[in-house]
Amino acid sequence: MYLPFILCICVGLVIAYLGYLIRVKKKLYLIAGYQDDAYKGDKEKLAKIFGLYIMIVGVMTMILPFALEYIGLYTGTVFGGLIAVSAIVLSVYVMRNQMRS
Repeated sequence: MYLPFILCICVGLVIAYLGYLIRVKKKLYLIAGYQDDAYKGDKEKLAKIFGLYIMIVGVMTMILPFALEYIGLYTGTVFGGLIAVSAIVLSVYVMRNQMRS
């Protein structure tokens, strides 16, 4: 009964930790598809924004089983939609900044 809660909390903590490594420790190689020599934008800004996004996804992953249990099944759709829309916005923002530099 508690296994999904424990599993989501553990996975969320790992995701949030990866976001911390990207945001604070500037480990940009953890970003899928990132190539240091090909990226022309501000690497500091990329690390801050992408790391924050990953940390938010980690926190949302930790909250998801509780929301599903106490609010209802539609919260999974809402969480998925929020993550998808924010990923698209983040991608557009990063690509726009890369083209500008």
